[in-house]
Amino acid sequence: MLPVEIQKAEILDWWETERDHISRALPDRLPELFYRVDQTIDGMPVRALMRRGKFHSEQIEPIVVEWLEKLYRELTHDLDNSFRSSLETVEGGGPLDSWSYGEAATAGAAIAVSAAPIAGIPFFAGGIASAGVTILGVTVGGGALLAFPVAALAGSAVLFAAGPAARGKAVSHLKSRFKATVHSAIETRVLGNTEEPVVPSLKGTLLGELRGVTLQRIEMVK
Repeated sequence: MLPVEIQKAEILDWWETERDHISRALPDRLPELFYRVDQTIDGMPVRALMRRGKFHSEQIEPIVVEWLEKLYRELTHDLDNSFRSSLETVEGGGPLDSWSYGEAATAGAAIAVSAAPIAGIPFFAGGIASAGVTILGVTVGGGALLAFPVAALAGSAVLFAAGPAARGKAVSHLKSRFKATVHSAIETRVLGNTEEPVVPSLKGTLLGELRGVTLQRIEMVK
């Protein structure tokens, strides 16, 4: 059994390594989601430009939610493997020896809340479920939709009166603006926004859970 102080140092090293892994992995994976969303927007009918909130809710939202949930499962699976390996190496037979990462994250959430300002931890274990249904400001099955400028909506209404060339250019412009709006909202939900720290994000969820697990491990080292 390693001395207590060395165990704590090793646990903090594990936390730092996994935190950096999460921080690198999320931006690296964003382009694949942007590509899928852009393909969907490129294929949207002209008439859908007049009801972009509905199109977003029915066509884009499911893609984003599926991607978020899949990546969350993938990264937490990696964290579970790393957690078990680190436990065996550092604490070896300690009280968390039979725990999974998910169980430790759930238990560690309360400790993390008491040990750090709540504003610094967007949300914890299980938070991805709520983030999934409100991603991009949209609640699946109803609720608030993304807001679009009235002028843009009015502009889409006159598309049908324009000639083919002008209509094609206008449609391309509107779709580009739509993509930019969706990309920005996706980035906030995946990576978070320092100007809106209370807005849930996948990164905030993962780092919050990781912090809770780390504090739980340190708390149990005797």
